[in-house]
Amino acid sequence: MKDKKRILNRDIRARTVQLITDSWENLGEMSINEARVRAEEQSLDLMEMWKSWDVAIVKILDYWKFLYKQKKQDQKNKAKGKAPDLKTLRITFKIWEHDLDIRRKQAEKFGLAHHPLKITLMLRWRENQYTEIAEEKMTRFVMSLTEVYKLEWQVKKSGNTFSCMLKPIK
Repeated sequence: MKDKKRILNRDIRARTVQLITDSWENLGEMSINEARVRAEEQSLDLMEMWKSWDVAIVKILDYWKFLYKQKKQDQKNKAKGKAPDLKTLRITFKIWEHDLDIRRKQAEKFGLAHHPLKITLMLRWRENQYTEIAEEKMTRFVMSLTEVYKLEWQVKKSGNTFSCMLKPIK
């Protein structure tokens, strides 16, 4: 919950209010003093929901219970809204098969966590002569991940770097 200042109980300055119960039942217009008496009888708080120049809409509720529910709802929304992080794997032209297997296992772990994956292979110095071999190595690595990922865009070369994007299969 954003730190929005709520106007409660004695801080409400309107003379007439539209009173609403905790279950959203409308009790009608009344003076603020009458609303305060009703709230005190039930040991609850008055919270100003909306204010116009003549009548304020006030809800009768347990304020601490309201804050607790609001906090829980915010936590739930935050967990839902969390986007998966883009993970990046870099492989080299001279990578050994064992190291490639380790990268493959890392990529599978990222895929099971539903993270998109970017794979890059950078060529250095004399490796630039072997672009066909590098592209084939990159393609083979990407095809080994088809159980967990689907190819979002093909292997592309820009400068001396090959790269591709993979999306997790849901």
